[in-house]
Amino acid sequence: MNAFANLVHDSSAIQACHLDALPGEPDVVANLILSPGEQNHWRSMRAVEKRRHEWLLGRCAAKQAVQSLLEKEMDLCLPSAEIEIAPDPYGRPQVQYCGAVPWPAAVSQAALSIAHSHGTAVALAVLDPGARVGIDLESLTRRRQDFEAIAFSPDERRLLSALPADLTEEWALRMWCAKEAVGKALGRGLSAGLLAFHIARVEIARIIEVGLRDGALVQFPQFEGKSLLVYTARESDFVFSAIIYQQGAVRMRPSRQEIQDYLLQKMGELTEDWDYPDPVHPESRLFTELGFESLDAVVLCTAIQEHYHTPMPFAELLAEIGQQQRDLSIKELTDFVDTHLGGTAENGSATRRVQ
Repeated sequence: MNAFANLVHDSSAIQACHLDALPGEPDVVANLILSPGEQNHWRSMRAVEKRRHEWLLGRCAAKQAVQSLLEKEMDLCLPSAEIEIAPDPYGRPQVQYCGAVPWPAAVSQAALSIAHSHGTAVALAVLDPGARVGIDLESLTRRRQDFEAIAFSPDERRLLSALPADLTEEWALRMWCAKEAVGKALGRGLSAGLLAFHIARVEIARIIEVGLRDGALVQFPQFEGKSLLVYTARESDFVFSAIIYQQGAVRMRPSRQEIQDYLLQKMGELTEDWDYPDPVHPESRLFTELGFESLDAVVLCTAIQEHYHTPMPFAELLAEIGQQQRDLSIKELTDFVDTHLGGTAENGSATRRVQ
């Protein structure tokens, strides 16, 4: 599932897995892959058969993700039955080792999230004790009438109404999945309330920006004034949203100063061999002062997108500059990047018109 795999950053310490069906009869699969504790839970479940099937399918996907991660990162091969996935007091899945032979403590450091919908299960695992992950998916084939009125605030619904009509239903589900993914990553789900997870921005390519409000900020005050970027994709009749972040640091949404510092550093690297005698500063202009050519600008724009994992309309920006026969300062470029990462540029420069 390529779109699902592309949700996560390019990192060897991340593993995603998706399953559309169990690899055998449910009771047989349960006996093969579940730990003794999980088997007791499976046998005692009083849920409808569909719910039991999805629970087992989710466990299959999760264990495959963890196994692949441990094998890739630690050259460690564990049987499924020796990997136990147990909920913490808030229901967030935790990875535990329940085999007889001692293994490295890192086995229990894998962060994990599971989701399932309409016969499909997905799992996302990260081998990092400081990471939190969340993933959610929804099927587009299950029509939901007017759920937006309860799930979204008026300003969130205005975001939806601004999208093309043929994308509204899909992006409503993507936004819902984004809220669920953030709730899972934080470990409390949506217990603070549906509107406590606020969709601040959508980037049609693959980004949804989420901020915390009200009860969610009471639970997690460290996110006051900060944003989380959720990556989203569609494949076939499913949409996915996923987030990975480090505890204690919201890396996803840089400040304007951090953006400018990164650009100044990048400019310094690019111009190091160009015999440019003066220090690069925010007012430096790319073409007339730093000696950029059009291909250099394209390389820079590509590097910026890759650094922030966010597509931006650089082609339109460069075309506008060419049409107006004007130059572009690092300060203006900073405003442009800040705007398209969800911030507000300092001034009304022409770069802000490119939306």
